[in-house]
Amino acid sequence: MQSVEIGLRLAFALAETDGPLALRELAEKSGLPASKAHRYLVSLSRAGIVEQDQRNGHYDLGQGALVLGIAAMGRLDEQRFASETLSDLHQVTNQTAAALVWGTHGATIVLRKESLRPTTVNTRIGSVLSTISSASGRVFAAFLPREIVGPQVDAEFAQGTKPTYLGRALDAEEFWKLIEKTRRVGVARVRGDLLSGVDAVSAPVFDHEGKIVMVLSVWGGHGVLDITPHGNIDRLLTEAAATLSARLGYPGKHVL
Repeated sequence: MQSVEIGLRLAFALAETDGPLALRELAEKSGLPASKAHRYLVSLSRAGIVEQDQRNGHYDLGQGALVLGIAAMGRLDEQRFASETLSDLHQVTNQTAAALVWGTHGATIVLRKESLRPTTVNTRIGSVLSTISSASGRVFAAFLPREIVGPQVDAEFAQGTKPTYLGRALDAEEFWKLIEKTRRVGVARVRGDLLSGVDAVSAPVFDHEGKIVMVLSVWGGHGVLDITPHGNIDRLLTEAAATLSARLGYPGKHVL
């Protein structure tokens, strides 16, 4: 069993880097003596998990690792993982929690767990939230390519929608500055910006390629939901989004 753990330590060390490693670098990253690492790398090479470049002696993941990775990706059940994560988030926050994807017309609710607390939020599965006024829409605007989300933003402004932030109306230039800030901090918060008396905080979920695939959101009544930066809801939401991202193969870290 210990031999398997050591071999996996070497394989994961390669998986966490951007390219091939020399024996010394790989041994150091794995916390092993070079001679011991070499013995295990020979076995991993025979199994196809790693391969050695004969030109420079560097090691990288092999065809066997690729086969395992593809098989694991094929078994990912995004909807089930999201549902499980959302249920956990709903339980620890005791607030309404939702998962949204980017659809034809914007941020679309695909999963929702209702709070027992009385909050007037007239949304359901399939509801589309404003891109420029909702926390979820702003997260998509922050992490989707501009060419994808920009037309929807322009359309909402053209329809006369006036986004606000902390009660102050925003023009298009100010809105995009807010989106830049959202990208830096990793979450979006609204205080009655979409619905009067309803606050919300949202965070992105990424896939194995680092692309946003979903947004998790928690909302509740003003004064009931704590959406202060680095507060309890921020922490719980970001942890949930990071957990779901990891289950979908995202190798990076969330901002918060």
